[in-house]
Amino acid sequence: MIITRIPAKNENNKVRIAVYCRVSTKQEEQEDSLETQKKAYTSLISLRSDWELVEVYADNLSGLNAEKRPEFMRMINDAMEGKIDHILCKSVSRFSRNVAECKKYTDMLRNKNITVEFEEQNLKTDDPTCSFIFSLMSAIAENESRSISENVKWGQREKVKRGEYNLGNNRILGYDSIDGKLIPNKHADSIRLIYSLFLQGKNIEEIRRQLDAIGIKTKNGTPLSHNNILYILKNETYKGDKLLQKTNPKDLITKRPDPNIPFESNYLIDDHEAIISREEWDAVAKKLQANKEFEETVGHRGGQPHFLYGKVFCGECGSPMTRRTVNGSNGEKTKVWVCREKRNRKGCNGRNVKEETLLAVAKDAKTIIVTKDTIVAK
Repeated sequence: MIITRIPAKNENNKVRIAVYCRVSTKQEEQEDSLETQKKAYTSLISLRSDWELVEVYADNLSGLNAEKRPEFMRMINDAMEGKIDHILCKSVSRFSRNVAECKKYTDMLRNKNITVEFEEQNLKTDDPTCSFIFSLMSAIAENESRSISENVKWGQREKVKRGEYNLGNNRILGYDSIDGKLIPNKHADSIRLIYSLFLQGKNIEEIRRQLDAIGIKTKNGTPLSHNNILYILKNETYKGDKLLQKTNPKDLITKRPDPNIPFESNYLIDDHEAIISREEWDAVAKKLQANKEFEETVGHRGGQPHFLYGKVFCGECGSPMTRRTVNGSNGEKTKVWVCREKRNRKGCNGRNVKEETLLAVAKDAKTIIVTKDTIVAK
């Protein structure tokens, strides 16, 4: 069976032309600015009686991923809906600097009988020889981006080695950046309060509620979240130090930290004025580590922890027991303690025990062992 592709009919017999433009700068005087490109292509299309301009799609954002270029994606969607016959673009690199993405979209368009024409390379995707040339040009464009990215990363690494860093948009609560140096500001007292409350025994949720009640906000004016507070408690910046290059550099294509990219951190001691003393910061770090080890033993706890957490263990498998709320036979909710391994369906047949039963034997016990027949408090 022979399958013949029949292109969509165009009632006025004119080729419907779309233009895609992109620049990575907002400088109005740039020679190939968006306005310059738009005017040039509009003038070109007006000279052809067999061409009809559909629209000029223009992005003024750089970036490798098409999803981050809204006008590009709108053009692709319009083309796939049959509104476009031919696309004009200044160069392959303006269309895409990602070779895989470039081939993906041009193949999609070619399957719809839509040609993409690149002026700078004198290249059309409906040319039988285009595939190899197009792949080569796309790879060169991507390699150029990678080279620029590597040069930027090299510069950043050298700055890290010299102990230099860029504060960006200064997202560190409690500090202002003055002449490239961190200086404590009016929010420093909020940081001191957070550390003080944590060392007093308040958990992060309690601290969050207290801060919200007295109106302490982030630099963006939103209430501090659980993660905001945890980040503050872990941040070495508040004791006057600075750790540069904390995570792996981002991959050029995915824009996510790549564990395969080697990097070096640089820890600066006494880089700026501290808000929290070293002794207080170290005490908080020690307590955070203890909390982490405790949760690894008994499991995650939300809100205020029950005083029995970490004391009750299953006598059958030795795992810690955790608190649950269940519906009793009379329909009322009842607190019971259940072996963690049993909850995770890992084969333990240890029994559940009501909280009121545990409380009757708990008293000053440091450890409570629950077996099938007995409860032993030690």
